[in-house]
Amino acid sequence: MKEYEYSFKVKDIKPYIKYCKDEGYEYMSESKQIRELYRNSNKTLARITTNKMVEHEETYLDFKDDNNSNDVLKVSRETVPLKIEKYNKEAVYSILEMLGYKKDKVLSRTRIVYKKDGVKFELDSYTSPEIIFVVGIEGNKEKVDFVYKEVSSKL
Repeated sequence: MKEYEYSFKVKDIKPYIKYCKDEGYEYMSESKQIRELYRNSNKTLARITTNKMVEHEETYLDFKDDNNSNDVLKVSRETVPLKIEKYNKEAVYSILEMLGYKKDKVLSRTRIVYKKDGVKFELDSYTSPEIIFVVGIEGNKEKVDFVYKEVSSKL
């Protein structure tokens, strides 16, 4: 599947949270995430993401096109996430090694998600490898283009 997303660094995510609330976006979740990134020479990333929520923890593996550009708009192929159970985590690492994926870095962040009408906001506060704030707006191309232009003019 293809992911259509605007992603950009900001000084603070609070105005974007306010925008989502004011515009009627539905609060979906907040989680602490640890994401291990593995790169391959075939220009793909393997990502092992652990979501730590108040009530439970889940870990997923997915693959995505490796796009290191600084472009705000990125269109990438991305797989459906595969849930990793504790008993098969070592098997996943073994498979990644066999397929030529090399561990690149580990990201630590808090992610807040809002959704409405085919548009999803992912508001990230990173604590590692650096302290930054990133806003992601993804979903339906036409709607995402409209929302990005509106957000850019308002904020």
